[in-house]
Amino acid sequence: MGDFMRFLATAALVAVSLSAVLFLPLHDVQAQSQQRAAPQTAQAPVTTQGAAPAASRLPERIQRPMVPIDPVTLRAEGLMIRLWGIRPVTSSETMLELRAMELLTSLIQEGQVSCKLEGGVVPELIGRCVTQENRELALELLNNGYAIVDRRQTYNMPFASGYETAQEQARIAKKGVWALKDQQAPTLPKWLQSDVLAPLVIFGGMFLGFLFNALIMLRFMGRFSQSQSSENLQAERKEALLQSRERQVLVTTLEGELTENKNKIEAFLVIYGDLLKTLNDPVQTPKYQQVGDIVQKHPSYSKTVFEANVGKLSLLDIKLAGHLSKLYSAMPKEQEYINLDQNVPLDTAVKLVEKVLQDAEELLGPIAQVVRELQEAARQ
Repeated sequence: MGDFMRFLATAALVAVSLSAVLFLPLHDVQAQSQQRAAPQTAQAPVTTQGAAPAASRLPERIQRPMVPIDPVTLRAEGLMIRLWGIRPVTSSETMLELRAMELLTSLIQEGQVSCKLEGGVVPELIGRCVTQENRELALELLNNGYAIVDRRQTYNMPFASGYETAQEQARIAKKGVWALKDQQAPTLPKWLQSDVLAPLVIFGGMFLGFLFNALIMLRFMGRFSQSQSSENLQAERKEALLQSRERQVLVTTLEGELTENKNKIEAFLVIYGDLLKTLNDPVQTPKYQQVGDIVQKHPSYSKTVFEANVGKLSLLDIKLAGHLSKLYSAMPKEQEYINLDQNVPLDTAVKLVEKVLQDAEELLGPIAQVVRELQEAARQ
């Protein structure tokens, strides 16, 4: 009998403890509901005065080809421009982000994007951007429910009403994030609320209360474990998709820069090839023998994209990353010149120009090879 009484006492203590655990989340749910009902205070405006020194070194407006790298950010050569007045939606729905980037890509269509700079620090700027058809990208994202208004930036601004109107229309039409089901806090049935369940547990039998609460806790833990596994899987998929997108952008921009360098080499070969013909012409008197001349040792290579993304080469195949590093290290960074004085012998001048042409031509093969490797990586 004594053992049985001790068992009942222990069961009673456990039941009361579990009841308290059960009712605390209910109290938190009610508190959260009251907090949601309370009006939100307006946030103080955020100005871009701190970014003025950096922005002053740039033109008021930038126009060039750009590509989206996330739902609210564009990438131009050497710069990243975050769309002013909006921020990305907070959601576990990865497809929303992908659709937002697809919308930006379809609007830009590899054309020019014009951005009026509003602040930021190089290379990360903030601007209001429009396409060649004069469609503002931020408004298009708001109209489709792929972004929300950032009132820290739009507060007390003359065009804030247009942003708010676009967001409200998307909400009414249930587009994008507004189409998701409202995440309502779970509620308990009335007969399980504290004013009914507490007397039932206390006076209806401690042992039955213990069993009931134990079953609820087991079920809750099972759902929590399942939900956690699902969230982890979604996070992994999201990270893989974003990494793939970032890799695609890196491959595209590097290919564009190398193609630009290839064109510079070809133009360089044409110009100095003509100079070599003039030097070898027995009839013409070379220009340098009359007034002197200056010869570039190599073309002016572009290395901005590579240098800005050295830390991201790990996204690429290790062999391709090695070829890129070797190729860019072979490109001189600073321009150098050779001064052809009037007294330089003609055969010496000819050899100098031939050496310059040979050095430039030797880079065409490696550039073409790396461009092919980048194109293959883009198709994977």
